[in-house]
Amino acid sequence: MADLYTVTTPEVRFLDAQQARDQTVVDELVHLVNGAYAVGEAGLWRDGATRTVPAEMADAIGSGGVLAATLGGRLVGCAYVRPLDADTADLGLVSAAPQLWGKGIGGELVRTAEQLMGERGTTIMQLEVLVPTTREHEGKRRLRAWYTHLGYQVVRTEPFEHVAAHLQPQLATPCQFLIFHKPLTPNRHRN
Repeated sequence: MADLYTVTTPEVRFLDAQQARDQTVVDELVHLVNGAYAVGEAGLWRDGATRTVPAEMADAIGSGGVLAATLGGRLVGCAYVRPLDADTADLGLVSAAPQLWGKGIGGELVRTAEQLMGERGTTIMQLEVLVPTTREHEGKRRLRAWYTHLGYQVVRTEPFEHVAAHLQPQLATPCQFLIFHKPLTPNRHRN
């Protein structure tokens, strides 16, 4: 197996919806997402809080919207993309193994999601970034700068309860979501 630190470009593809029944795949993705968010959102959540659970991940995979990034055959990142309406797709759960941050995995996940959704006629990619309302969070400051560098712009803020009310009891500090948009050039395949 290739050394994960020497392979430079991850392979990114949609998981087959049937993989929602594969508990090993579901558990590996849940572990990856929760591990990445535990580092990236340290201090925002109560101890023991998780960003996703197996049932939610299985539903996401079953919808056909989970992108998996692999290096050397090993899962190193994922994202969830889904249409919101005829023109807009939502990109969420963008996660890479923390020990591989800065290796281009997140960027490749975002680029692939944009390309695939553009091929389906999407003209706007949306994503949400959780931020505390009472103080700056260094990890969130860097994430905001990264998304801005990729061409995303904040279009509005949303109260936490409007986006993820079911998770509100797990917050350790008041938070809100920054809603980002990026215009895409639709590239529909023609038959």
